[in-house]
Amino acid sequence: MNRLIEHLVEPQRLLLCWQARESKNRSRYCVGQLVKHGDDVWLQYGMDEQDMAEAIEMGFQGYPAFPLNRAEHRHHVLDAFMRRLPPRSRRDFGRYLELRGIPPDADISDFGLLGYTGAKLPNDGFELVHPFDNAPAAFEMLLEVAGFRHETQIAVSQLQTGEPVRFVPEPDNTYDRLAIRIEAQGHKLGYVPRGQLELLHRMIGQGAGLEGMIFRINGTDDRPLVYVLTSVTRDQSAIPKTTQRLKA
Repeated sequence: MNRLIEHLVEPQRLLLCWQARESKNRSRYCVGQLVKHGDDVWLQYGMDEQDMAEAIEMGFQGYPAFPLNRAEHRHHVLDAFMRRLPPRSRRDFGRYLELRGIPPDADISDFGLLGYTGAKLPNDGFELVHPFDNAPAAFEMLLEVAGFRHETQIAVSQLQTGEPVRFVPEPDNTYDRLAIRIEAQGHKLGYVPRGQLELLHRMIGQGAGLEGMIFRINGTDDRPLVYVLTSVTRDQSAIPKTTQRLKA
Protein backbone atom coordinates (compact mmCIF):
# COMPACT_ATOMS: atom_id res chain seq x y z
CA MET A 1 0.00 0.00 0.00
CA ASN A 2 1.13 3.54 -0.72
CA ARG A 3 2.23 5.78 2.09
CA LEU A 4 -0.67 7.84 3.47
CA ILE A 5 -0.89 11.30 5.04
CA GLU A 6 0.61 11.15 8.53
CA HIS A 7 -0.01 14.68 9.85
CA LEU A 8 -3.60 15.85 9.51
CA VAL A 9 -4.01 19.61 10.03
CA GLU A 10 -7.47 20.95 10.86
CA PRO A 11 -8.15 23.98 8.61
CA GLN A 12 -9.77 27.19 9.81
CA ARG A 13 -10.58 28.24 6.26
CA LEU A 14 -10.62 26.73 2.78
CA LEU A 15 -10.04 28.44 -0.56
CA LEU A 16 -12.80 28.09 -3.14
CA CYS A 17 -11.26 27.68 -6.59
CA TRP A 18 -13.04 27.56 -9.93
CA GLN A 19 -11.74 26.38 -13.29
CA ALA A 20 -12.88 28.12 -16.45
CA ARG A 21 -13.45 25.12 -18.67
CA GLU A 22 -14.14 27.22 -21.75
CA SER A 23 -10.86 29.15 -21.58
CA LYS A 24 -7.97 28.23 -23.84
CA ASN A 25 -5.68 27.26 -20.95
CA ARG A 26 -8.48 26.20 -18.56
CA SER A 27 -7.33 28.73 -15.98
CA ARG A 28 -8.09 28.28 -12.28
CA TYR A 29 -9.22 31.21 -10.15
CA CYS A 30 -9.56 31.72 -6.41
CA VAL A 31 -13.08 33.12 -6.15
CA GLY A 32 -13.69 32.98 -2.41
CA GLN A 33 -13.17 31.14 0.84
CA LEU A 34 -15.04 29.07 3.38
CA VAL A 35 -14.31 30.25 6.93
CA LYS A 36 -15.10 28.58 10.25
CA HIS A 37 -16.96 30.75 12.77
CA GLY A 38 -17.54 28.63 15.86
CA ASP A 39 -19.80 25.79 14.77
CA ASP A 40 -20.78 27.59 11.57
CA VAL A 41 -19.10 27.96 8.19
CA TRP A 42 -19.40 31.13 6.10
CA LEU A 43 -18.78 31.57 2.40
CA GLN A 44 -17.05 34.81 1.41
CA TYR A 45 -16.57 35.86 -2.21
CA GLY A 46 -13.87 38.02 -3.77
CA MET A 47 -10.90 37.64 -1.42
CA ASP A 48 -8.63 38.00 -4.46
CA GLU A 49 -10.10 40.89 -6.47
CA GLN A 50 -8.05 40.23 -9.60
CA ASP A 51 -8.92 36.53 -9.69
CA MET A 52 -12.59 37.32 -9.10
CA ALA A 53 -12.68 39.91 -11.89
CA GLU A 54 -11.02 37.53 -14.35
CA ALA A 55 -13.29 34.65 -13.28
CA ILE A 56 -16.43 36.71 -13.86
CA GLU A 57 -15.08 37.71 -17.27
CA MET A 58 -14.66 34.00 -18.02
CA GLY A 59 -18.25 33.23 -17.01
CA PHE A 60 -18.17 32.64 -13.25
CA GLN A 61 -21.68 33.16 -11.79
CA GLY A 62 -21.17 32.08 -8.19
CA TYR A 63 -21.57 28.78 -6.40
CA PRO A 64 -25.07 27.29 -6.82
CA ALA A 65 -27.50 28.53 -4.13
CA PHE A 66 -25.07 31.30 -3.07
CA PRO A 67 -25.50 34.20 -5.53
CA LEU A 68 -22.76 36.72 -6.22
CA ASN A 69 -24.97 39.70 -5.33
CA ARG A 70 -24.08 38.95 -1.69
CA ALA A 71 -20.41 38.97 -0.76
CA GLU A 72 -20.99 36.73 2.27
CA HIS A 73 -23.30 33.79 2.99
CA ARG A 74 -23.71 32.44 6.51
CA HIS A 75 -26.43 29.81 6.35
CA HIS A 76 -26.27 26.15 5.31
CA VAL A 77 -22.84 26.56 3.73
CA LEU A 78 -21.22 23.43 5.19
CA ASP A 79 -24.24 21.29 4.32
CA ALA A 80 -24.18 22.52 0.72
CA PHE A 81 -20.52 21.63 0.22
CA MET A 82 -20.73 18.31 2.08
CA ARG A 83 -23.17 17.17 -0.59
CA ARG A 84 -20.13 17.03 -2.88
CA LEU A 85 -18.77 14.09 -0.85
CA PRO A 86 -20.11 10.55 -0.37
CA PRO A 87 -21.71 9.86 3.03
CA ARG A 88 -19.50 8.43 5.77
CA SER A 89 -22.01 5.60 6.08
CA ARG A 90 -21.12 4.25 2.64
CA ARG A 91 -19.58 0.79 2.86
CA ASP A 92 -16.52 1.71 0.83
CA PHE A 93 -15.93 5.06 2.53
CA GLY A 94 -12.63 3.83 3.97
CA ARG A 95 -11.43 3.08 0.45
CA TYR A 96 -12.59 6.53 -0.67
CA LEU A 97 -10.34 8.04 2.01
CA GLU A 98 -7.35 5.86 1.12
CA LEU A 99 -7.53 6.90 -2.54
CA ARG A 100 -7.12 10.49 -1.36
CA GLY A 101 -4.20 9.71 0.90
CA ILE A 102 -6.23 9.77 4.13
CA PRO A 103 -5.98 6.86 6.60
CA PRO A 104 -9.39 5.12 6.73
CA ASP A 105 -9.43 5.36 10.53
CA ALA A 106 -8.48 9.05 10.60
CA ASP A 107 -10.24 11.32 13.07
CA ILE A 108 -11.11 14.10 10.63
CA SER A 109 -13.89 16.68 10.74
CA ASP A 110 -16.29 17.36 7.89
CA PHE A 111 -14.55 20.67 7.25
CA GLY A 112 -11.16 18.97 7.22
CA LEU A 113 -12.51 16.31 4.88
CA LEU A 114 -13.53 18.99 2.39
CA GLY A 115 -10.03 20.43 2.48
CA TYR A 116 -8.12 17.18 2.11
CA THR A 117 -10.32 15.70 -0.62
CA GLY A 118 -10.84 18.92 -2.58
CA ALA A 119 -14.54 18.00 -2.96
CA LYS A 120 -14.23 17.99 -6.76
CA LEU A 121 -17.07 16.89 -9.02
CA PRO A 122 -16.58 15.91 -12.67
CA ASN A 123 -18.21 18.82 -14.47
CA ASP A 124 -18.66 22.01 -12.44
CA GLY A 125 -15.05 23.24 -12.11
CA PHE A 126 -15.11 23.85 -8.33
CA GLU A 127 -12.46 22.70 -5.89
CA LEU A 128 -11.67 23.45 -2.25
CA VAL A 129 -8.03 23.97 -1.25
CA HIS A 130 -6.54 23.63 2.24
CA PRO A 131 -4.22 26.67 2.68
CA PHE A 132 -2.39 25.28 5.76
CA ASP A 133 -2.36 28.74 7.36
CA ASN A 134 -0.88 27.47 10.63
CA ALA A 135 1.14 24.59 9.29
CA PRO A 136 3.22 22.43 11.64
CA ALA A 137 6.88 21.68 11.02
CA ALA A 138 5.94 18.67 8.89
CA PHE A 139 2.79 17.86 6.95
CA GLU A 140 1.62 16.18 3.75
CA MET A 141 -0.92 16.88 1.04
CA LEU A 142 -2.10 15.26 -2.16
CA LEU A 143 -1.74 17.23 -5.40
CA GLU A 144 -3.20 16.49 -8.80
CA VAL A 145 -0.64 17.25 -11.51
CA ALA A 146 -2.17 20.17 -13.39
CA GLY A 147 -2.02 20.10 -17.18
CA PHE A 148 -0.72 16.53 -17.39
CA ARG A 149 -2.68 15.72 -20.55
CA HIS A 150 -1.19 18.65 -22.48
CA GLU A 151 2.17 19.22 -20.79
CA THR A 152 3.64 15.80 -20.06
CA GLN A 153 6.85 14.74 -21.81
CA ILE A 154 6.51 11.11 -20.73
CA ALA A 155 3.75 8.57 -21.39
CA VAL A 156 1.54 7.72 -18.45
CA SER A 157 2.36 4.03 -19.05
CA GLN A 158 5.98 4.76 -18.09
CA LEU A 159 5.06 6.07 -14.66
CA GLN A 160 4.80 3.96 -11.52
CA THR A 161 3.25 4.68 -8.16
CA GLY A 162 5.84 5.28 -5.48
CA GLU A 163 8.46 6.81 -7.78
CA PRO A 164 9.87 10.21 -6.76
CA VAL A 165 9.12 13.52 -8.42
CA ARG A 166 10.96 16.86 -8.44
CA PHE A 167 9.48 20.33 -8.02
CA VAL A 168 11.13 22.98 -10.20
CA PRO A 169 10.21 26.69 -9.99
CA GLU A 170 9.66 28.54 -13.27
CA PRO A 171 10.02 32.24 -12.41
CA ASP A 172 10.16 33.08 -16.14
CA ASN A 173 6.91 31.26 -16.93
CA THR A 174 4.90 33.34 -19.41
CA TYR A 175 1.55 32.70 -17.71
CA ASP A 176 2.48 32.64 -14.02
CA ARG A 177 5.82 33.64 -12.48
CA LEU A 178 4.93 31.52 -9.43
CA ALA A 179 4.58 28.37 -11.56
CA ILE A 180 6.23 25.21 -10.23
CA ARG A 181 6.94 22.40 -12.69
CA ILE A 182 6.63 18.76 -11.60
CA GLU A 183 9.11 16.28 -13.10
CA ALA A 184 9.61 12.51 -12.97
CA GLN A 185 12.51 10.56 -14.49
CA GLY A 186 13.93 13.89 -15.65
CA HIS A 187 10.84 14.69 -17.74
CA LYS A 188 8.11 17.23 -17.27
CA LEU A 189 4.75 15.93 -16.03
CA GLY A 190 2.87 19.18 -15.56
CA TYR A 191 2.49 21.77 -12.83
CA VAL A 192 1.47 22.32 -9.23
CA PRO A 193 -2.17 23.47 -9.27
CA ARG A 194 -2.57 27.22 -8.99
CA GLY A 195 -4.47 26.97 -5.70
CA GLN A 196 -1.45 25.45 -3.94
CA LEU A 197 1.23 27.77 -5.35
CA GLU A 198 0.97 30.46 -2.67
CA LEU A 199 1.24 27.80 0.04
CA LEU A 200 4.33 26.13 -1.43
CA HIS A 201 6.12 29.40 -2.04
CA ARG A 202 5.27 30.47 1.53
CA MET A 203 6.79 27.24 2.81
CA ILE A 204 9.91 27.76 0.70
CA GLY A 205 10.25 31.22 2.20
CA GLN A 206 10.20 29.61 5.65
CA GLY A 207 13.05 27.28 4.71
CA ALA A 208 10.96 24.18 3.99
CA GLY A 209 12.07 21.22 1.92
CA LEU A 210 9.61 19.51 -0.43
CA GLU A 211 9.59 15.90 -1.53
CA GLY A 212 7.00 14.13 -3.63
CA MET A 213 6.12 10.72 -4.98
CA ILE A 214 3.54 9.50 -7.46
CA PHE A 215 0.65 8.33 -5.32
CA ARG A 216 -2.06 7.37 -7.79
CA ILE A 217 -2.62 7.18 -11.54
CA ASN A 218 -6.13 6.89 -12.90
CA GLY A 219 -8.63 8.65 -15.15
CA THR A 220 -9.21 7.66 -18.76
CA ASP A 221 -7.03 7.20 -21.83
CA ASP A 222 -8.20 10.60 -23.08
CA ARG A 223 -7.74 12.30 -19.72
CA PRO A 224 -5.26 10.50 -17.45
CA LEU A 225 -4.89 11.86 -13.93
CA VAL A 226 -1.70 11.74 -11.88
CA TYR A 227 -1.61 12.49 -8.15
CA VAL A 228 1.48 13.31 -6.11
CA LEU A 229 1.80 12.90 -2.35
CA THR A 230 3.84 15.90 -1.26
CA SER A 231 5.73 16.10 2.04
CA VAL A 232 6.64 19.51 3.46
CA THR A 233 9.28 19.67 6.20
CA ARG A 234 10.56 22.88 7.75
CA ASP A 235 13.10 21.19 10.06
CA GLN A 236 16.09 21.54 7.75
CA SER A 237 18.41 19.63 10.11
CA ALA A 238 16.39 16.52 9.27
CA ILE A 239 16.76 16.94 5.51
CA PRO A 240 20.14 16.46 3.83
CA LYS A 241 20.80 19.24 1.31
CA THR A 242 21.09 16.70 -1.49
CA THR A 243 17.46 15.68 -1.00
CA GLN A 244 15.93 19.13 -0.88
CA ARG A 245 14.02 19.12 -4.13
CA LEU A 246 12.85 22.71 -4.29
CA LYS A 247 14.85 25.85 -3.78
CA ALA A 248 13.74 29.45 -3.85
